[in-house]
Amino acid sequence: MLSKKDIYLHLFLLCFLRKYVAVTVTVDDIDVAEGSEARITCNIVPASSGAVPVVTWYNVTNGANDLIAAYQGGFGTIEPGYIDRFSVENDITLVITNTLRIDSGTYQCSVNLVGDSPSVDDDICTLTVNYLDKPEMNFLTLVTEGDEVVMTCVVDSSPEAMCNFIKDGDVLPHDGSCTFTIPSASRADDGSYECEADNGVGNKQKSDNRNLEVQYKPDKDIANDQTVPPGETFTITSTVTANPSDVTYLWTTDLPGNEDSVNYRPTFTLKVSETEVDGTIYLVNITVTNIIGSTTDSANITISETTAESCNDTTGLTIGMFFVGIILGVLGFYIAEITHNKIKKKALSKEQDADKRKQDTYMDYGGDTGEQNQTYQDLQHKVEESAYVNVKAGNKQKGKV
Repeated sequence: MLSKKDIYLHLFLLCFLRKYVAVTVTVDDIDVAEGSEARITCNIVPASSGAVPVVTWYNVTNGANDLIAAYQGGFGTIEPGYIDRFSVENDITLVITNTLRIDSGTYQCSVNLVGDSPSVDDDICTLTVNYLDKPEMNFLTLVTEGDEVVMTCVVDSSPEAMCNFIKDGDVLPHDGSCTFTIPSASRADDGSYECEADNGVGNKQKSDNRNLEVQYKPDKDIANDQTVPPGETFTITSTVTANPSDVTYLWTTDLPGNEDSVNYRPTFTLKVSETEVDGTIYLVNITVTNIIGSTTDSANITISETTAESCNDTTGLTIGMFFVGIILGVLGFYIAEITHNKIKKKALSKEQDADKRKQDTYMDYGGDTGEQNQTYQDLQHKVEESAYVNVKAGNKQKGKV
């Protein structure tokens, strides 16, 4: 423990040295985006305004100083390893163009006031280059229904990025971390996935798409109940959904006469004996298998003299005949109407011809004034038909020729 004498001596030395320090140097930490310009300024507060400082810049790596540049009064040199992108302005500002992430690190500014004593001071700063690379999606793309799926958005960035996960163009609810988990995959999770990273530096970055495929065993409900009459031959067809879709089939039944008809196709044809009793129910079983697993289903076969199918057939036939009757009726009415119109037109034409002949006969007879007593024989006409004329001029009685 220091004595009072030691403490007083220490304070005296601090005050004495500070009084004769000729320069004070400070350099602030800076953050820049990759590709932009970085400017590191050395702030100098000299005690003597007449001295021109010598400013030296170092890159501090693993505790060792690597010389970048030294300037005094606007003149100086840049070391060969830095000359491409580094420069110095006004002796006190180090400029880095097209800043790269490898430029991140510690930099030192050292100042020497020539002619003053003590004349040297320095300070260090940290340069942080922020960047964001294109992320990459990483997950197992082929899984079985029920498996856990862990998706990772791998992204190199500074500062650390926040991530969104996108499925088929829609952003999924998420906490912003770069890991997304599907606890139990289902076929609804099939789709195209990508991730988007953002750390506030420039534009957001998206990964390439990756497709998740969820495999599952065949669905249930793959056989339907049927009602068939005795003596009927019928076929059961199985419609299966599975991934992968390469499946095998196994059919069995207790329907008499078909017990040994094991089938390995998606359809199963059976024959019902004519002696089967109405109302009897038999069973058809099917097992469908793919590489994921197997699903078993069954269908009831009910023996019935009158089946829903035959009823449907009768109903369909009745409806069909009804519509055919309507069509034939309309067609018959149309033909009858055309025939009636033709007959009517023909009768009207005959009537008009008769009227014309009457008028012609009358005119021929009335125009002959040679004799007063004309007879029926005096009437001449091109066609021998019945005609009504006045026998004598001025006589309104009619005679028949």
